[in-house]
Amino acid sequence: MGINASLTIIAIAAIIGLLIFAVVAGVIVRTFLRLERVLARMEQDFAPLLFDVKVMLVELQKIVRGGGKQMERVESTLRYIDRELRASVDTLTVPIQELGLWARAVRAGWRYFARRR
Repeated sequence: MGINASLTIIAIAAIIGLLIFAVVAGVIVRTFLRLERVLARMEQDFAPLLFDVKVMLVELQKIVRGGGKQMERVESTLRYIDRELRASVDTLTVPIQELGLWARAVRAGWRYFARRR
């Protein structure tokens, strides 16, 4: 086999290799373009959905903030009611406690004077 035959075989192998490389590159480019179209279509299909999700998240944030404000109002109202109830209970129980102290004092005094007789 001569040098010319060897060079011819190498050239044919190189051409076959380049041909395989070109076919693989073409397949990859075609696949990439298809994926790009599919992603563009998905983006078109999901864009309204994503917008709706964003709007719902904003509304949910508003609801949560409003709920926090409402909870603060409820807590302040409950604190006010607690203070007023305690004041009312104190207003009612303090005279009764003082009356009980006076009754004990009168009983103790009566016992003291009753023993001395």
